[in-house]
Amino acid sequence: MKLYSSQGVFSAFSTAALLVLVSCASKPGDEKNLSSSYRQGVPGGTWLESYKAGVTVTAIDRASRKITLVASDNSQNTFTAGPDFKDFDQLRVGEQVQAAVAREVVVFLRQHGMPPEADKSAAKALVKDGQQSGILKSDTVEKTAKVTAISPNQGQATLQFADGTTHDITVRNDVNLWTVKVGEEVVIRTRSAAVLNLEKP
Repeated sequence: MKLYSSQGVFSAFSTAALLVLVSCASKPGDEKNLSSSYRQGVPGGTWLESYKAGVTVTAIDRASRKITLVASDNSQNTFTAGPDFKDFDQLRVGEQVQAAVAREVVVFLRQHGMPPEADKSAAKALVKDGQQSGILKSDTVEKTAKVTAISPNQGQATLQFADGTTHDITVRNDVNLWTVKVGEEVVIRTRSAAVLNLEKP
């Protein structure tokens, strides 16, 4: 299954952001790279997406060292600053900064196990960029859904999430839907990392 869609730079886990067409609502001016990996014939896969985009600091919890960033499309994510993040005390709510973001999305049917990793070059580059000021990291978030209907001839399936919403998805051409059963569980995990550039233009 092409189980991935990003509705923005961060796209935390609203159900709408978990649709499955590989697309992105980031602005054309944002720098974006995408790599993916999957097993031939097996639903799911791993996607690693990297961006450079402007973000706004909307919340700071200094006790827990958590920072909430909102992108230009109103998507948001909360990151934790480790002890090596040297610029934490310089941040202010309402401040607009540039961010380099790497986000990994892993989607798989529970019975098939984890898919292979995507190309990590984008994440490695992010780590290199953050060596001086430190990297912000988000928690890994997991959502699950049940397969409630399958149309093998049309290459489509329906997923139902815990909140009761359902979404029709399109699968990759190499996946044989006759091997997928109604009731199987789809797992969707995401995690993100960011490096901030606090220099004013």
